[in-house]
Amino acid sequence: MEDRHLLISDVDGTLLGDDRALQNFAEWYGQRQDRLRLVYNSGRLVPSIIESIETTGLPAPDAIIGGVGTQIREYPSNGEIGHWPAQTQSWQPLKICDLLSEYSELEMQPAEFLADYKISYYVADAPAELLAEIRRRLEEISCPVDLIYSSHRDLDVLPRGVNKGTASAYLASYWSIPESNVFVSGDTGNDLELFNNGFRGIVVGNAHPELKSLNSDLIYQATQSHAAGVQEGLNYWFNQ
Repeated sequence: MEDRHLLISDVDGTLLGDDRALQNFAEWYGQRQDRLRLVYNSGRLVPSIIESIETTGLPAPDAIIGGVGTQIREYPSNGEIGHWPAQTQSWQPLKICDLLSEYSELEMQPAEFLADYKISYYVADAPAELLAEIRRRLEEISCPVDLIYSSHRDLDVLPRGVNKGTASAYLASYWSIPESNVFVSGDTGNDLELFNNGFRGIVVGNAHPELKSLNSDLIYQATQSHAAGVQEGLNYWFNQ
């Protein structure tokens, strides 16, 4: 349907963070959900997002993208959508973990934050040189990856080409929704790839500097924070 739109939004710090703003957003969305599909796109894994839906004012979505783009699930059935990630032949988690164990700066995150296609570490204020070295050394052992570093602490190692943005593009294509009808919103560095696929972007007012510095005709910098900023951005784009 040409008039069908899709909102793909980060959760923590974007929709969550201000309960009153979230309540207002949920009411606003409830009046439009017949023509606006909703997807949550989080660094957290799908079960954790489901728990948030059940315990907060988050409106029920049509689908969830979890694990920084490595999981796509229907909601509420939790069924897989299509075949994602599509290309994972080069993904060798044991080799990756073995090499990264050499770096004392890296602390592997607890098991509940890890997934089949997501290996995550804590590393405080990681210098760009360290990330470049890790990427280079993994390339040398035939393990091409994407490194997503956010919040000055979280390092996610993902299969090359798998991230929040590519997962969003896959889902929009699967549902036959044109990119001009897709809105994305976020607040931290692990949301950057959302804004690289031709979608209409919303950066909430409380976003980190790496998103506040984005400047494009396809990106709206909201003045309001959290869910209020998402709603502000959607009102802006719907009136264009």
